[in-house]
Amino acid sequence: AAGVPLSEIAILYRINAQSENYEQALAEAGIAYVLKGGERFFDRPEVRQAMTLIRGAARAIPGGLLNQDVDDGAALEPAGSVAGLGQAVRAVLLSMGWDENPPSGAGAVREKWESLSALAGLADEFEASTPTAGLAEFVLELSERSAAQHAPAVDGVTLASLHAAKGLEWSCVHLVGLVDGTLPLIHASTSEQIAEERRLFYVGITRARDELVMSWSKSRNGRGTREPSRFLAALGAAVVGSAPKVVAEPRVVKGPKSAVKCRVCKKVLTVAAERKLKRCLTCEVDFDEALFDRLREWRLAEANRASVPAFVIFTDATLQAIAEAEPSNDEGLLAIVGIGQSKLQRYGSAVRLILDGGSAEDALAASEAAAANTP
Repeated sequence: AAGVPLSEIAILYRINAQSENYEQALAEAGIAYVLKGGERFFDRPEVRQAMTLIRGAARAIPGGLLNQDVDDGAALEPAGSVAGLGQAVRAVLLSMGWDENPPSGAGAVREKWESLSALAGLADEFEASTPTAGLAEFVLELSERSAAQHAPAVDGVTLASLHAAKGLEWSCVHLVGLVDGTLPLIHASTSEQIAEERRLFYVGITRARDELVMSWSKSRNGRGTREPSRFLAALGAAVVGSAPKVVAEPRVVKGPKSAVKCRVCKKVLTVAAERKLKRCLTCEVDFDEALFDRLREWRLAEANRASVPAFVIFTDATLQAIAEAEPSNDEGLLAIVGIGQSKLQRYGSAVRLILDGGSAEDALAASEAAAANTP
């Protein structure tokens, strides 16, 4: 989608619960997005309730012991054995009426189940990457994800379910999650239900004016296999004439992240904010707080100038990492998690000016000049 405005790009999926992965990926990449036809993942009532209960479980049972009798006012008691993170989170979700098996119906009931299942999946992924992680670490990870995704609505990439996309068009559309069990949904068994799923697929492939990219992943976490949606088999006969260019490609499943250790206590870091800082949040370090404040002041002014959320410029964790490291050159800036060549080109001169003692106003002028010279 090179050269396409963000407002002309859409990511479409079958169910709203699929949005979380794309919300998180766009937030981490500093790309603004707009969610249509549904609440942001961490704004959904069932997700907020689950996070509250998980946070309560983490406080009550710091070692990760958990029984399945959990509610808003109940005291948590150890179950008698240490549960893994995925099992502990599932115990909380079970207390909310969630079940491992998907409901037979659709609509709100299915959406709630998918949202809670997405949280269970996040717990599994977090546990797989960091086997020693407990509920407390998972709560910090969820908080970091939630903070990154609570941005004001701005002009950006559109995230929408196929239902919400009806009647809309974009220049470039990414139709994602095209596997049997998701499109069509696993519970769609009758001919009428399959026909409705096929109609939704047709909605997706006709939303693009210029380019349509369809993708699926062979597995969720590198184990097991998935089959591409059966609707793709007939696509060659359906895409004719002046239809958009179609590119179908499997998603590459990335391996686990390399271990990052705290530069103070040497503990392996699992939380995104800690990995950026390269230290535990509880390990104290000396840094120039006035420098950090100037960086935040410049970031706010730059975000207002560009009409984007502040986190699109840099997250608080990245700004604090800059204030702690005080890099003296571009190589030092690039060594900080959250700064790549693109952000270095756009904001490097402004950040270096502040590091050299300049004001937020001077830095804003520098980033404005960089923006004017950036294609």
